[in-house]
Amino acid sequence: MSTSSNGFRRLRFSDEDGTDYDAIFSSEYRGSEFFTETRVAPGTRYEYTVVGDDDLSLRTMRATGGRRTGVIGPREDHVVFWLSQGTLEMHFADRVRVVRPGAPYIASASEAYRFESEETVYNGVHVADRFLRTVARELGYRQPDGPLLFAQQDEVVARREPLRRLLRELTPALLDDRVQGAMRTALNRRLAVVVLDTFPLRDVDDDVPLANRLRDAIRHIEDHARERPSVGAIAAAAGLGERSLQDVFVRTLGVTPSRFLRDHRLDEVRRQLLHGDTTDGVIDVARCWGFTNAGRFAATYRERFGESPGETRAAARGPHGTTGEPSARVRQAMAFIAEHAGEHLTVQAIADATGVRPRRLQQLFQDECGTTPMAHLRAVRAAAVARAERNAADEIGVER
Repeated sequence: MSTSSNGFRRLRFSDEDGTDYDAIFSSEYRGSEFFTETRVAPGTRYEYTVVGDDDLSLRTMRATGGRRTGVIGPREDHVVFWLSQGTLEMHFADRVRVVRPGAPYIASASEAYRFESEETVYNGVHVADRFLRTVARELGYRQPDGPLLFAQQDEVVARREPLRRLLRELTPALLDDRVQGAMRTALNRRLAVVVLDTFPLRDVDDDVPLANRLRDAIRHIEDHARERPSVGAIAAAAGLGERSLQDVFVRTLGVTPSRFLRDHRLDEVRRQLLHGDTTDGVIDVARCWGFTNAGRFAATYRERFGESPGETRAAARGPHGTTGEPSARVRQAMAFIAEHAGEHLTVQAIADATGVRPRRLQQLFQDECGTTPMAHLRAVRAAAVARAERNAADEIGVER
């Protein structure tokens, strides 16, 4: 555990060090009502970590072995989180939301709710309400007279994972104790901007939240990709100026609208080649998506996917395309994961062992298995734990 005078802190609570489960919420959520109504099943395990300062912090929670219930009252920060395991029911005054692994969810600071969770593992970002309001004013966003209330991301935006993309870039610095003061504030601001850009604000009268404009821009690109719309046409479809469109794409998705359009067209070519949606040749598919220069297309395709279009086509016609078995690269990655599951693994390490780029590995797992390398790793580890518990139970039974 470490803290500093400017608010930076690194905290860890765990059943292993004897910290009472309720103490986590006593120190982090400041709500006595929560503690009196919380019930924890016997024998549960948990770990809760906090790294960050008063403006923004990264949180992780692993709470397994039982079902937890409680009430969380209004807070001083907004929480964006992703479940990687388990389920969470959030009971608000006017609605019930069931959260499952996958898309992000935002809980607005002013909203109280009762929760029920089971076997949950999640990662979250807590952003102070006052800090978010300051950033919103700097961006010129209209804010409601009352509390900041957020709607959830549209699926069109959520599947692009703008916040997680930025977190992958910034997390090493955010976890570094030496990054404090103005440098940390600048990193926090980048994350706060993406939250404001991609989660629509409610109760802003006739204003259309920028998050909805971003959604409309992405949808226009996806619907008209074959026509290669201009930046001006995309901006008009979203109700933005070209400069504003450029700004929001770069800060939320890390690319310009033109690059986003090109990458989407490449993704569609690859999807057709990999899944055999057409009997046309590679060049015909490429032309269908607006790639008229064969040499330039092949180079940009290899740059994005780490292999040539012909190699993608060959893989689709191989054993994977006919038997449903994973390709040789995915099988190699799975074998590496199984052998090193007990070690600290990253997507980069698995990709290096497999001989492909991380982005390519992610795409292969998603296309062939409907999951990700890290989700597969977690499943392998969970299976190993279950086997160990069964073996232990069997041994106890034999001793008896």
